[in-house]
Amino acid sequence: MKSFAFLALAAAFAHAALAQQPKQLHLHLDPAQTEVHFTLKDTIHTVHGAFRMTAGDLDFNPQTGEASGKIAVDTGSGASGNDTRDGKMKRTYLEVTSFPVATYEVDHVNGYDPQKSTQKITVNGTMTLHGAKHALVMEFDLSKDGQTTTAATHFMIPYVAWGIKDPSNALIHVEKEVLIEVSAHGSLAAK
Repeated sequence: MKSFAFLALAAAFAHAALAQQPKQLHLHLDPAQTEVHFTLKDTIHTVHGAFRMTAGDLDFNPQTGEASGKIAVDTGSGASGNDTRDGKMKRTYLEVTSFPVATYEVDHVNGYDPQKSTQKITVNGTMTLHGAKHALVMEFDLSKDGQTTTAATHFMIPYVAWGIKDPSNALIHVEKEVLIEVSAHGSLAAK
């Protein structure tokens, strides 16, 4: 009889704990506190630069993982410290007049635990770059301190395979993938 009462009490506590968890969370990434860096290697040197994120908001259900929202990056903001190279990158390769924004639309968040302040989560979504959509899964290191949240990730974009011109020539061989590193700061709260 005591074990039945204990099980009933444990089930009631578990139900109460689940009921207290928010059904929807909203993550806002602050563009002013977010850095999007790129690294591209060629036979002579390694180019480092950055882009500016212009928007970053997503909603997700921590229990089901269902998510929606968008992160947007201004492709015309790309800067590596060399105006001539940057002008050619924007004009000839990224074609920013036709494709001024790259976006990442989120559809699922896996592995989020509201009880942990530091964790790894996996985010599934679609990146639109240079007018074409590509499925992309990213792993984020997520850290919460109250409602302040930081998220960091890195991933490779196979830009030539995704339809951007290859900048290689007879003298210089440029790698066909570019490394993207993101360090984002914002807030996470129940919606």
